[in-house]
Amino acid sequence: MPLKIVSEARPNTFEFETSALIKASGFREYDARWWFGHPGSAEPPELNLIGVQALGMGLGTLIRRLGAGPDIVTGHDFRSYSLAIKLALVSGLMAAGARVKDIGLALSPMAYFAQFALDTPSVAMVTASHNENGWSGVKMGAARPLTFGPEEMSALKTIVLAGDFDLVGGGCYDFVADFRKTYLDDLTRDKRIARKLKVVAACGNGTAGAFAPEALERIGCEVIALDVELDHTFPNYNPNPEDMKMLHAIRDKVLETGADVGLGFDGDGDRCGVVDNEGNEIFADKVGVMLARDIARLHPGSTFVVDVKSTGLFNTDAALRADGAVTDYWKTGHSYIKRR
Repeated sequence: MPLKIVSEARPNTFEFETSALIKASGFREYDARWWFGHPGSAEPPELNLIGVQALGMGLGTLIRRLGAGPDIVTGHDFRSYSLAIKLALVSGLMAAGARVKDIGLALSPMAYFAQFALDTPSVAMVTASHNENGWSGVKMGAARPLTFGPEEMSALKTIVLAGDFDLVGGGCYDFVADFRKTYLDDLTRDKRIARKLKVVAACGNGTAGAFAPEALERIGCEVIALDVELDHTFPNYNPNPEDMKMLHAIRDKVLETGADVGLGFDGDGDRCGVVDNEGNEIFADKVGVMLARDIARLHPGSTFVVDVKSTGLFNTDAALRADGAVTDYWKTGHSYIKRR
């Protein structure tokens, strides 16, 4: 009997336990995101575990139809429900014949890295990113290093909501042990800063706490840990470096300790907020300009693809102009930027 796909179902009911709840609005332009809910939440969920299983069936079907083959990397962020969601996704993927390589608890950049390190074309990273507890989602790709864009997301939505699955079977599951070490070793190999910096590493008790402090120490930093203990209740603030509460906590720690810089990481470790030694937030486009200056010196005449929400600094910066840098402003979103 095929899965019954529904857009609404109340928890603690027969329908919720027997139907695939998956709200259409969760399929976004370049990833998927739903309100999964948590104990005590008043908001009705947009997704249940059977719905996640259906998503896995749809994704396993899509990657084969795209010609990417059956192999896919999976990982999950540090939320109380992320592991359960990932395992439901894996069961759906396997039903559609996917050969799953699971790297376990991971950062989103680590999952993208795994596509290359494990020679696996596709990826499905279960993460709520920088969103509050109760949210979940999946970041996906089938043509490394690109992630899904509107075309792939539209195809996935159509397959899942129509229940148009190719359930060919023959899937398998392989847990990749010690992949955290593989990632950190590669990330820090042959890298050492010339001057030892005192760095506040703020992780909001999210996933990055298991990675960022050690990575910074390995390259020679003195790390002042701030909320790095993994705690999926997020007792201090949401791990979001655009959240003023997190930025103020970093600022206060930098000023208290005399640190050279403060770095704040989001829930899945793909966003980084920066606070200077005087406690000032350095906005992302300025950080981008500083990185671009270094790259332009090494590669004169480079073209930089820049989020259209950034300021005109890339066009007006004297150092970039001196090195012949060209700025290409493009659509917001990592999927669009990568494709550009």
